[in-house]
Amino acid sequence: MGRPSVQDQRKKEVLDAFMTCVVSYGVEGATLEHIAAAAGLKRPLIRHHLGNRKAMVLALGNHIAETLTTQSEALRLALADHPGVRSLIEALFNSEGELDPRINICYQSLVNSVEIYPELRQPLLDSMDVFYKVAMDIVFASHPKADRQACEIVAHGIVNLYITTDAFIPLKPPKTWAYSSYFAALKLAETLESKP
Repeated sequence: MGRPSVQDQRKKEVLDAFMTCVVSYGVEGATLEHIAAAAGLKRPLIRHHLGNRKAMVLALGNHIAETLTTQSEALRLALADHPGVRSLIEALFNSEGELDPRINICYQSLVNSVEIYPELRQPLLDSMDVFYKVAMDIVFASHPKADRQACEIVAHGIVNLYITTDAFIPLKPPKTWAYSSYFAALKLAETLESKP
């Protein structure tokens, strides 16, 4: 396979700068000036690589959706040899910087922009559906005798605790918030354990 083109590499860099700006300013506050400064490019080059404002936002939405889907499938593969709810929780909450928190923060910002950019709705829903399904599969595989609906509830709870924890990162909350979410996920998982 050949090297990525300079155009593709530059587009990736601009999308990365856009993500950084969305984390700081939100979708509508991430102006061309902010993106150009973060990318180290002139404003006209931002439009050259991503198009008009709508095309830029849709490109970011597709990038975030694709990244979330890829991360979800990578999570499935990573836990294939070590299945279990505890492994899922550890992978999400103790990733030591392996997962880019900007993904979830941008995802939330894009969700808040669906009214303005309705084309974002389906790719964002589809990517989150993959994340939920991966979590549900992992939970159900580790508790095959548990009620399927209970497994789905636990999986959704764990994913939602993880997403909420990441969503607070711009606030720089006390570390106890993340610890509490982690322990809440563990407590939730315990509800699937067999009673004697």
